Amino acid sequence: MEQRLLYVVDDEKQIRELLKTYLEKEGYKVELFEDGQEVLDRFSEQTCDMLIIDIMMPNVDGYTLCREIRKTSEVPIIIVSAKDEEIDRILGLELGSDDYISKPFSPRELIVRVKNIFRRINRSQQATPKEVDVDQIHCKDLIISKENRTVLIDHKEIKVTSKEFDLLFLLIKNKNMAFSRDTIIERIWGYDYFGETRQVDHLIKRLRKKMLEANAQCQIETVWGYGYKISG
Repeated sequence: MEQRLLYVVDDEKQIRELLKTYLEKEGYKVELFEDGQEVLDRFSEQTCDMLIIDIMMPNVDGYTLCREIRKTSEVPIIIVSAKDEEIDRILGLELGSDDYISKPFSPRELIVRVKNIFRRINRSQQATPKEVDVDQIHCKDLIISKENRTVLIDHKEIKVTSKEFDLLFLLIKNKNMAFSRDTIIERIWGYDYFGETRQVDHLIKRLRKKMLEANAQCQIETVWGYGYKISG
């Protein structure tokens, strides 16, 4: 398997070097950057397999970096930041990050989260023949293709992150079935996910906003006290 390339972006040299040491021990190739503008310039030349970014950086901060990357790419993004207020975590997730870790953090925990994300990507890319048979599914004016990982609303494509796609596909493939937050965590994030079930609500909020902006007839319904579903 080709060695995965990770970009680590943090204005603290000690943290950059620490992450590089742990990630390289796991077999990853790592490039380090001091601010968001540096990595944007590099990303335009050479894409990577994952970004691990800080929020508070000079020139281009982590939020802006995440927003700019999401304009052109669905590459996994993990935010590692000293900003630990709920609003900071929500903003980072709404801008399209795949995970959010607060400083101080355990490098070993970060490694597990990195591996979890790549494991989910590998499972998605290694679909069984049965899954391929149901590549394209729909709900009213929404069409979703697993092979191309595209979402069309009224024949117009909307941009979604990897987790947004996986959750939407799960709900539409199982129309009328309600999924609890815990079940969604297991199916989308994986059994060994460290975070809270509130991440599900943040993900649903982002999806609903995109579907609303596209005037989608298909809607994600809240099953109060339990979870979410899409009706047939």
